[in-house]
This record gives sequence, structure tokens and C-alpha cells, in this order.
Amino acid sequence: MRRIGPVTFAIAVVLGSGAPALAANTCQADTMTCPTTMPIGGYCECTARGGTQSGTVVSRPPPGRRYNSTAGGCGANPQSPGCR
Repeated sequence: MRRIGPVTFAIAVVLGSGAPALAANTCQADTMTCPTTMPIGGYCECTARGGTQSGTVVSRPPPGRRYNSTAGGCGANPQSPGCR
């Protein structure tokens, strides 16, 4: 019974960390980086503070880069999957 506390805490940390921890891939744009479920090498977009940048899907963020936006936007490709 004593192990329930640490296990519960670990589950809460994972669930409380939000979607970026659950995303499979990363959208790498010029200055934005966001989690995405799009396939590696494909087109993606990141949106933050009213701006949208298009990018390419990579497996993980480059060293020193963190997620600073959310996936989505339509930009020049409104028919692309994931466009909202």
C-alpha cells in the first residue's frame, strides 16, 4: 500500500504535463516549435499570439528548443490535415 502514493504522483505528473508530452512528433517552423501528430517529413503549422508559421515535422525538437506554440492554423494550405 505504501507504493500507491509515488505511483499516483507519477501518473499525475504525466497527465498534468499536458499534450506536448503525449505528442508523437514536433513541428519545427522558423521561430515556433509545437507538438503534432502529423507524420515525420510532412507539412505542419504552429500558431501563437495570433501568428502562424509553416514548418516541417521532425521526430523531436532540436537541442535547446522548447514548445512555444500550438499546432494548427491554415496559412497557405487550408486543405491540409490538421488545419483548423
